[in-house]
Amino acid sequence: MRIMTIQALLLDLDDTLFDHRGAADRGLRTWLAGLGLAEHPAELEGHVERWFALEARHHQRAQRRELTHAEQRRVRIRAFLPGWDLADDALADDVFAGFLGCYRAAWRAFDDAAATLDRAVSAGLAVGILTNGEQSIQTEKLRRTGLLRTDVPVFASSALPAAKPDPRSYHAACAGLSVEPSRTLMVGDSLRHDVLGARAAGLQARLLDRHGRYTGRDTAPPVQRVGALADLRWSSAA
Repeated sequence: MRIMTIQALLLDLDDTLFDHRGAADRGLRTWLAGLGLAEHPAELEGHVERWFALEARHHQRAQRRELTHAEQRRVRIRAFLPGWDLADDALADDVFAGFLGCYRAAWRAFDDAAATLDRAVSAGLAVGILTNGEQSIQTEKLRRTGLLRTDVPVFASSALPAAKPDPRSYHAACAGLSVEPSRTLMVGDSLRHDVLGARAAGLQARLLDRHGRYTGRDTAPPVQRVGALADLRWSSAA
């Protein structure tokens, strides 16, 4: 793989440094079991698939600022449990909190996350985390998993002019690191948010493909992929 000359590294958080999908899947199954909705395997898998479809749809709406973070949670829980009377916001929030407790109990960082941050900082790179989400929640994920560092700022979309893949999100993070976009590498698991959007904003980019989702598939335009953060190679430009 070609060695890049860069001054800064921006890393995505969810499913790049932090195992969001794994924690959500484990937490969801525990929560559903508590609700009595995990007794039949086929139905359980249907519930899991529907949960993640709703998450993807309404999280994107929140990133476009069509909904607040709290509103997208309420929309999701009402759609997921249509037979429940969740018209009252406080009740909807309380039911969603049941899932959140199970999700948070399953939080973990990927095994290569801390070492990658150490390696990048030790190499003299300016390092930041650029994530779509609420600043307080994303920071808490890092704190709880031991990844929060004073020398690695967190740029969350709730505190930025826009969310990825809007060019303003990458440019704001680069400005926060005092580096030019062209000398910055963005790495993450989302082709749209972490690669194509970053490229369009003038950054270099690598797609993190931990599970081989893109193996044997062409992407347009072609992208450079790594299977783990440990596979990243760079040289530092002073």
